[in-house]
Amino acid sequence: MLQLLLFKRVSLLLALGTFLLTACDPKEDATPTGKYENGVLISHEGTFPNGVGTVSYFNRATKSVENDIFQAVNGRPLGNLVQSLSIHNGKAYVVVNNGGKVEVADAKDFTSVGVINGLAQPRYFLGINEGKAYVTQWGADGLTGSVAVVDLATNSVTRTIPTGRGPERLLNVQGTVYVVCGGGYGVDNRVTVIDAGSDAVITNITVGDSPNSIQLDAGYNVWVSCGGRKVFGNPAQNTAGSLVRISTGSSIHLPANQVQLTLPFPDVNGAPEEMTINKARNTLFYTFGGKVYRQDVNSNTLNPTPVINRSFYGLAIDPADDVLYAADAGDYTSSGKVIRYNWFTGAPLDSVQVGIIPAEFIFR
Repeated sequence: MLQLLLFKRVSLLLALGTFLLTACDPKEDATPTGKYENGVLISHEGTFPNGVGTVSYFNRATKSVENDIFQAVNGRPLGNLVQSLSIHNGKAYVVVNNGGKVEVADAKDFTSVGVINGLAQPRYFLGINEGKAYVTQWGADGLTGSVAVVDLATNSVTRTIPTGRGPERLLNVQGTVYVVCGGGYGVDNRVTVIDAGSDAVITNITVGDSPNSIQLDAGYNVWVSCGGRKVFGNPAQNTAGSLVRISTGSSIHLPANQVQLTLPFPDVNGAPEEMTINKARNTLFYTFGGKVYRQDVNSNTLNPTPVINRSFYGLAIDPADDVLYAADAGDYTSSGKVIRYNWFTGAPLDSVQVGIIPAEFIFR
């Protein structure tokens, strides 16, 4: 078990929902017309440490999967390791962590249209507007965190914005970008807040140790899952994970960028991760201690009852039908699976075989 935990941690170290893409990016294509536009894209890291990452396409109607679509279309691999995938302005942006790049493809057919180079351990991509995007990166030392500002017309980095250590996922809330900083090769406990108009840092919000996921609820509150500090070989130094709610200032009664609620976990050895949210944005889902839990965003206590009695490498809910997609990485060296669940009951619906270490989902 310790070996598996170590692998999971290292893989994360090296390697917003669809609502945010549509709500915050009015330029997104409204009418799917291409081969890969009416379904689900799945990114896979590839074998650690020297494998090649891939992207698969799942057809909701036929329940069929086409694996490694970038290689099939372009005759070359994406590279090592694929960390994440985003769609913006009709293009797919595939973040290749160890390759220090973002591969850019036409989202309709996955034909390569460019590459963003010059990145240092990039993690996640967020389109800001038609001409600009942000990419989180750990820096060459894994400790010098920053957001790279990308000119999408030239696919070049124009500047960097300093953040906490190990910046991960980003969330755009009406022009304010929240960046969770998990620590990289160290430990951090901050959410860096950036004005997307000026690219200036507004503030850094202190949350729990090792924040890893971020979501926006129906009340325009930001939720952050924090894994807690985990000191392998010395569990006495571990700190508890937590769910943290942050106000965005949408209510005159709640000042912006302040922690409003912290829900700590009783077991310091577990880590809440892979937090996602349902279509109505009133229920969170996350993995913890080898199980999946759901959490009402209006509750001030943690729900102690799991909805699924197993853990996964990635979770996401399809806003088209509220189906929960769960990534099963298996043995981390061979093909994984995606299992689909009824989000409310936790009952499995079906499963499909996909690539090696499935992790991220994009719903189209």
